[in-house]
Amino acid sequence: MVLQKPKKSLSKNKLGIMPSTLNKGEPIRRKHKALVVILIAMVITIATISVVNMVKTQQTNQNKLENLIKENTNDQQLQLKKQNESTQNQQQKLQEQIEELKKQVKIKKESKIAQAAKATLQAATPKAQAASGTCQDWMDQAGITDQANAHILIMRESGCNPNAVNRSSGACGIPQALPCSKLGTSDPVEQLRWMQNYVVRRYGSWANAVAHSTSVGWY
Repeated sequence: MVLQKPKKSLSKNKLGIMPSTLNKGEPIRRKHKALVVILIAMVITIATISVVNMVKTQQTNQNKLENLIKENTNDQQLQLKKQNESTQNQQQKLQEQIEELKKQVKIKKESKIAQAAKATLQAATPKAQAASGTCQDWMDQAGITDQANAHILIMRESGCNPNAVNRSSGACGIPQALPCSKLGTSDPVEQLRWMQNYVVRRYGSWANAVAHSTSVGWY
């Protein structure tokens, strides 16, 4: 007969130790997970900081670029303004030169017209001498009846000077005939006769001619 050894029973204390011994690896894994989480958080933080810095750098570069563009634009605008001012000054000087040339041409033209009118008047009666007497005497000899209005128009036009010549237009004589060639004489009486015929034919009377002259400045 074989005797069996009685089985040893585990005490409660030993049984309580076994679970902690069996789960020894659990704290290590938790530490690993914590480290991984920390590393991930650091990576995310670093990446976020890098992105923010990149955005700031990009914004700074953009601002610098915009400032450079503005400066270049301002420089270009300033140069254009100076060029425009220079062009305007040149145009003004050129315009002044043109106006001066016009004045000189006008003076020469008026001088030539006056000389031609005087020559025409002298050539019409080269040997004629101015009639003696006053403007009143000449009007009497010319047969002018409305001497009051005639005297107004005559004095307004030429001052009753048979040799008067308008430097601008070349009109000549007492009536200021234009062109001078159609007057054809330097005799004051003949000039007044010509003037009266013109006035009556064109205006009907001396009074109408005076009214027209007063209104527009010529007859």
